Amino acid sequence: MGSDRHQRKVLIIGEESYARDDVRVLLRSMGCQCVLASSVQVGLAALEEENPDAAIMDLHQMRTSAAHVVSGLDKIGPSLRGRVLLITGERIDPQVSDLINRYSLPCVPRDRLLQELWGCLESLLRPSSLLLSQPPGRRLVYEAGNLMADLWIEPKTDSRRTALVGQLVDSAKPDRRLDRIPIVLRGQKGPIALATTNEFGEFDLDFDFEPTLTLEMETSRYQWVSLALPSLVQAASRASGGS
Repeated sequence: MGSDRHQRKVLIIGEESYARDDVRVLLRSMGCQCVLASSVQVGLAALEEENPDAAIMDLHQMRTSAAHVVSGLDKIGPSLRGRVLLITGERIDPQVSDLINRYSLPCVPRDRLLQELWGCLESLLRPSSLLLSQPPGRRLVYEAGNLMADLWIEPKTDSRRTALVGQLVDSAKPDRRLDRIPIVLRGQKGPIALATTNEFGEFDLDFDFEPTLTLEMETSRYQWVSLALPSLVQAASRASGGS
């Protein structure tokens, strides 16, 4: 997240103290300031008092009713548009899912917290990694060490399918060849699209929309980088009259 990451303040909303502490430890290791809230109501108050740069809500152990969570997210969403991240369990309440799609909220599964929280939050806080265009197309930029993945997601015209075009670049070695790197796009039930980078590190994928998507890349032998993609595609598809 660069030298300015020490200035970032993140609001963490979660009912279980151990869950909040897990996220706090990870964010502190990233150099972020953390504000903890034990409920949606406390989080809304902290939102006004602390003016955070981003918010994380842990839905995994929420005992609060879905209606209350939806109401809270509905108030938080506009205040931190594009900078709210959700931690989810295996199942998401349909009311919450609808709100996730409405605000295009990125989600990180609780069991993938260590692998995906860093990259997903970095994409929210870095100005260059925020959404750089309006629907129907969305651009995302991720960094993992020296590796940068520049992605463009767009629903296909007159089709229910979606296109993802990307390029991998080594920021420390711009001339490094990143060809023949396996790319796997995973949905909730497994791989849904496969590709291999060309000599310029470019690749493209064509797939049916799913609300939860993860992009995996084998950057070296037996070493994979996993990126959780925000739930942007469905909103873009609706904007273009897709689904």
